[in-house]
Amino acid sequence: MDMKWKLKDILMVAIVGVLFSFLFLGADYVGAALTAALTPMGLGALGYQFIYGIWFMAATFATYVIQKRGVGIIAEMLAAVIEVMMGGMFGPMTLVTGFCQGLGCEIGFAIFRYKKFGWSSMILSSIICAVFTFIVPEYFAYGYSAYALPILIAALAIRVVSSILFTGVVSKLIGDGLAKAGVLRGYALGMKQNLPEEVE
Repeated sequence: MDMKWKLKDILMVAIVGVLFSFLFLGADYVGAALTAALTPMGLGALGYQFIYGIWFMAATFATYVIQKRGVGIIAEMLAAVIEVMMGGMFGPMTLVTGFCQGLGCEIGFAIFRYKKFGWSSMILSSIICAVFTFIVPEYFAYGYSAYALPILIAALAIRVVSSILFTGVVSKLIGDGLAKAGVLRGYALGMKQNLPEEVE
């Protein structure tokens, strides 16, 4: 597969970065509301975990559409930069988490050497994103290490499920829907829409 970037790839990553930055910004406030609702019960640490998979979607969606290495990191970083510029509540640290999210996504696809783009690679990428970002930077930089073990286990489990749902399943379904509608002609995913479904 040709891994060289073309102008259309750059444009797609830019579009994905902009669109998902608005989704990320909205998720910031939804997560804050969930945290506030759960805090009186001592479960505030779980608030963001239910929707955490949303923040990984730019990486997996862009990579699934373009199917080239590096797409996940750049899409996530661009979305993070725009989110910060729009006044995201987490400030510059969003750039650190954006990089880690993109890297987690890349690891998932790299395991398949960027040759397999289907349910297995999308789900694996989503799981690695969830676990990797839970450790770096949240556990070390965001103070997760102070939580009791049962809370940590619950938070990680919820994050993994959220990531599989949003990052793996929803991202793939959106990509497949756009490809079938003819919106992604010229991209790897769009070119495969009429081929037999990949066996995994």
